[in-house]
Amino acid sequence: MAPLQAMIDSGLISIAAQPRNNALDLGDHKLERLYVFLIDHDYPGGSAAMHNAVFAHFKLPYRSCFMIGDPARVAEIIAGLRACPIYHGGGAGSGFKDKIAPSLDGLAPSAEVIGSVNVIARDGDRFIGHNTDGIGFVAGLLNEYANCVAGQKVVILGAGGTALPISYELSKEKPREVVIVNRTVAKAQTIADLIAPLTTARAVGEEALGDELADAGLVVNTSNKGAQPNEKFSAFAAMTGNVEMDLAQSMANLARLPGTAIVADILLEELPLTLKLARDAGHRTHSGRHMNLFQAAPAFKILTGLDKPDATLLEIMRKAVE
Repeated sequence: MAPLQAMIDSGLISIAAQPRNNALDLGDHKLERLYVFLIDHDYPGGSAAMHNAVFAHFKLPYRSCFMIGDPARVAEIIAGLRACPIYHGGGAGSGFKDKIAPSLDGLAPSAEVIGSVNVIARDGDRFIGHNTDGIGFVAGLLNEYANCVAGQKVVILGAGGTALPISYELSKEKPREVVIVNRTVAKAQTIADLIAPLTTARAVGEEALGDELADAGLVVNTSNKGAQPNEKFSAFAAMTGNVEMDLAQSMANLARLPGTAIVADILLEELPLTLKLARDAGHRTHSGRHMNLFQAAPAFKILTGLDKPDATLLEIMRKAVE
């Protein structure tokens, strides 16, 4: 793993501290495969723990690890990883999902359609990007709240890499309309244009957030508001940096949301501020940990090529993150 050690020593990447079971022994010569998940900041991701639990269960000499890097240097990072003989792919997390595709050798249909990658699978000497985020989010949501999308107005908060696959998969569930709210309307419009063949879709700026919440049935936060280092801000308002003012605006906007609406988040923190405010206001909520679990089995199979029963994988993975 000398090439990997050199990348760490140079500061190009570092091993994340917060994800569970994420330690990596760079001197482990028995390791045959290494799966690297790239993120732009440290946070408690669950994929490494879930994968490593499966590897341990089946006594496989494989390891998954979250590593932090700068998305602006993604080409350099991927080139360095390719030089590591045991690098076998992995994934793209925060900051990398919508930037990593040009550094790969190809995209599966699941990623090509939406232009976002969260799984990188090795195929010989080629690395192919896939996306299971949207599939996992919808599976987790409908497992907790059956039939909660059809006929509803869905409001997506944020237009980053995860918003793309989630909006796309939700659009297949026959919502009344999907509205993407983002500071940069052009980014939201890109998503709206993509899903327009599937459902009525619009893009609006954050100044319209309160109006859009007024008749929403499902709200999904795909932004990093509520996660480190933005844990003092909720996704119910624009983030100006003024904590008190932004919180007041969040509460005013949230007050317009119908009491029957569900508020979902993709963040893995136990109770990010967006969900806490919604729960305190009496709304049903849906944690990002559901998406993390329900996308894990299909992602794991794509990543490793191991054909294990979903029920077995999910049982092992669920225990690993409980």
